[in-house]
Amino acid sequence: MKSIQVSEVLERAIFLENDSTQDSYNKSYCHFVKYFKDKQQLTEHDLIIAANFTYGWMPTILEFKSDEFDLAVSIVNKAKQSKRISDEELLVLKKLMNNSIVGVSKILHFINPNVYAIWDSRVCNFLTGKAHAYKVQKSGLFWAYLDLCQKVAAAPEFEVIHRNYQEKVGYEITPMRTVEQIMFICSNNPIC
Repeated sequence: MKSIQVSEVLERAIFLENDSTQDSYNKSYCHFVKYFKDKQQLTEHDLIIAANFTYGWMPTILEFKSDEFDLAVSIVNKAKQSKRISDEELLVLKKLMNNSIVGVSKILHFINPNVYAIWDSRVCNFLTGKAHAYKVQKSGLFWAYLDLCQKVAAAPEFEVIHRNYQEKVGYEITPMRTVEQIMFICSNNPIC
């Protein structure tokens, strides 16, 4: 991913105003986040339910590719905290859930939307001009994306953008969600 300036992302925020493509996602989104919000400790039951509702947003069917459920549960509980999980922990979750960073990013976002943003082929295309599976599945690119999202969300002019988008969707969302939506909605017009 080339060095992207915060201002390049913020300039695209104007497209949030007219977007209606996310209406069905917006309807379910708040319920997915709410599922985790008040849970102090996640269980295997929560992980399996979350993986399945997450894959309701994806064109592929969920397949568990490992049996590391106990380890995965400890990782998702760590993800509820304010610090990011490690690259190794991300790969454990990826291996468990369809071998997909996209699916894992969604679950991580629903668990802790303040720290994780949803990563998918459309966001990857926005940032790199390419959405090939090998590129989307690179963990280093995912971490760089999260760093960029944090920088955009920290920009002083982002506060108004975020507040306006929350009003549009009709419920509270995190800055990470707003930044991700700018990139998702503008995916047909890559930044690179």
